[in-house]
Amino acid sequence: MDMNEATAKTIASERSAAGLTIKRLAERSGVPERTLIRILKNERDIKVTQLAQLAEVFGVYPHELIQSAEAFIERDQRGPVTLGETQPGELSEMDKTAYVLNKIASHDVRLAASHDPNKWAEAAGGDGR
Repeated sequence: MDMNEATAKTIASERSAAGLTIKRLAERSGVPERTLIRILKNERDIKVTQLAQLAEVFGVYPHELIQSAEAFIERDQRGPVTLGETQPGELSEMDKTAYVLNKIASHDVRLAASHDPNKWAEAAGGDGR
């Protein structure tokens, strides 16, 4: 997967998440609809100015779209992942929860629940007390 294909996937994901049709995205961004279709089909390179126009509609910075595209490339190059020594289907629900919480903690990721100790306890499998 090259950067253009990954960027097209990112734009498609953001468009879907925003609930926008291609036509509406084109109208709001100022990127012509036909150009947008060709970008999404990976038939055309995206210009930096177009990336900035689209990012503004999605409410993100242009570099965030690039970072997301880089993540698509990384996942494509990495291939399938396993959770520890076993396949995800072989882990118990408790093991899956512990694995995910460990990964979150090791990457210093903040969940909305982490701001509320009761919700954090619930997310960790406790009763929130």
